[in-house]
Amino acid sequence: MISIKFFLQHKKYFASAFLYSCFSLIFSTWVTYIPHIAEKIGITEGRIGKAIFFTALGAFFMIRICRHLIERIGVGRYTYFALLIYCICFFGPFLAFNYVSLCISLFFFGMAGSSYAISLNSLTATIEKQDGVYIMSGSHGFWSLGGMIGSATGSFIAAVVHNPILHITVLVLLIQIIQTRLKSQYFFRKGEQPIQEKHKHNKIMPLVVIALVGLVVMVSEGAIADWSALYLKKIILLNIKYIGFGYSAFSLAMMIGRFTGDSLSKKLGSWQLITWSSLIAMTGFSLVLILNPIFTIPGFFVIGLGFSVIVPEVYRLASNVDGVKTADGVSFIAATTNIGFLVGPVLLGFIAEFKSLHLSFIVLTVWVSFAFFIAFWKYKRKIL
Repeated sequence: MISIKFFLQHKKYFASAFLYSCFSLIFSTWVTYIPHIAEKIGITEGRIGKAIFFTALGAFFMIRICRHLIERIGVGRYTYFALLIYCICFFGPFLAFNYVSLCISLFFFGMAGSSYAISLNSLTATIEKQDGVYIMSGSHGFWSLGGMIGSATGSFIAAVVHNPILHITVLVLLIQIIQTRLKSQYFFRKGEQPIQEKHKHNKIMPLVVIALVGLVVMVSEGAIADWSALYLKKIILLNIKYIGFGYSAFSLAMMIGRFTGDSLSKKLGSWQLITWSSLIAMTGFSLVLILNPIFTIPGFFVIGLGFSVIVPEVYRLASNVDGVKTADGVSFIAATTNIGFLVGPVLLGFIAEFKSLHLSFIVLTVWVSFAFFIAFWKYKRKIL
């Protein structure tokens, strides 16, 4: 974990990276309470799934708006206030009193989350450009760290406190107190000046190629998040006590990989790193397909190592396309990857229902090979 020391030694970079942990702490706590909210309102798992779809609608709604607000307000200032709004909207699903109010609250929660995610990645990309540092992958490592802490502590606190509003109030207050003390390190950051129209044309194709790689990875990541435990239970026939080990191994590897990714990116370059990472992920999927937990659980770990640096590198590449503003590149990638993360598990579930879950993971293996070939093609074009 090479980059942790770097962040701890430089307060201004730790401040922006810790914003990722704040994001994942809130998100993982929300996930922990989904069954509680469904039970409180009296709806089935199927209906809560449909309600969560409004989160995606809200997220998509903000994608085009957000980049203009970032340009007008300034990326540092916007990121701080986006976190504040995200914290406020976090209360919405917990205060919902029926299904309609839950859907409305989730729509605004999705809007706030999308706005925060775009501004956060735009801020990190801006810092990289202005300071000449590599911090994108390590910053995403703080997301993984916050998610692991939130998942590990959230259910325990929920079981002990029995008061969701108190729990999330304390969490939000702690986040706001910490970020208010740290905000001076990034608050006055501003992005690029507006780019003249004559320099913007024909820049969509490089972004599309980058976005395709992000789409492939997020489809697969979303599928692993939703289906890994069921795969271990139904296909590998693992004891129910251990079915969470697959995603835990995946998450741990993601965190390790992200905290070493920046130094690798600096040494290898983005496209070469994505090429090798995709190959590592394909190797992991090959292990997962062996119907034995001795290979399957380490396979999820290997997939996590492979995937860990790809999304940060995709954001890094998108923010450096000639003639495209950082916020524009980041919002375009956010739109594509969000689609992948949400739609991927649905498509895999459709295959699993009509054929088998094992076939779904075979499809994922083939799917990841597309990212490998795209990255390999771009890397070879660059060096030839």
